[in-house]
Amino acid sequence: MIRPATSADCAALVQIDGAGNPSPWSAKQFQAAVESRSETVLVYETDGGIGGFIVWQSVCDESELHLIATAPDCRRQGIAAALLAQWFQTASPQGITRLFLEVRAGNQAAQALYRKYGFAESGRRKGYYSLPDGGREDAVLMDKAV
Repeated sequence: MIRPATSADCAALVQIDGAGNPSPWSAKQFQAAVESRSETVLVYETDGGIGGFIVWQSVCDESELHLIATAPDCRRQGIAAALLAQWFQTASPQGITRLFLEVRAGNQAAQALYRKYGFAESGRRKGYYSLPDGGREDAVLMDKAV
């Protein structure tokens, strides 16, 4: 089941994000997103708890994916695809004409998922992301028309 996130979900979102994101969000950042009028935070509930989440922000006719993550023990079960589908389904009724995101250049699995759903690379930000070893990684910009 996909539902809006609440304040009570923030600790679980921090845990899931921290399991795969080299620069995870804090509980305070998730709380701000949950309370924001321009951001949408949805969770995918499983029998065992929260299996994944998605965060996006819509402004005027554009919507940007901020985060999407699946709990390690719930990967490869279609959760990310279901969350993306929810984002896509809400876009048109809201007058959104363009979806965009950025992804770490080294995250080939995520890039493949986004390409599967019609996103194309539209640019790069050199050295955008910091790495745990002190290095930097490019951000790949991707977008698609709705």
